[in-house]
Amino acid sequence: MKLSLSVDEFGRLVCAVDDGSSPVIVTSSTPDAAGDLADAARDALESGAGECFWTEGCGEYRWMLRRNGDSLRVVVLWSTGTMTGWEHVLWAECPAGDFLAQVEAEAAKLPARTAR
Repeated sequence: MKLSLSVDEFGRLVCAVDDGSSPVIVTSSTPDAAGDLADAARDALESGAGECFWTEGCGEYRWMLRRNGDSLRVVVLWSTGTMTGWEHVLWAECPAGDFLAQVEAEAAKLPARTAR
């Protein structure tokens, strides 16, 4: 799985994820979202599970990370509210350590206000 983080012209965090099947884009209007994802990845490596939410103006993304041995299951869901529920955006597996390393490396490249 390839993951990249950037900031768009509106100041939103943009995460491009390519798992080899169909690339997806996950965004957040919250400046600390990259740090939240890194924290969730660390939690998954340490305790087996990690989770964070990326807020947008019209809804939110939910990142759910579950470690199984050396593998990490990455699930991203999208919701615009209680009535619509959660829509599947991404389901993929990758080496757990690789995911955290990518998130940390990409977060380090971001402007100071978007990374922790």
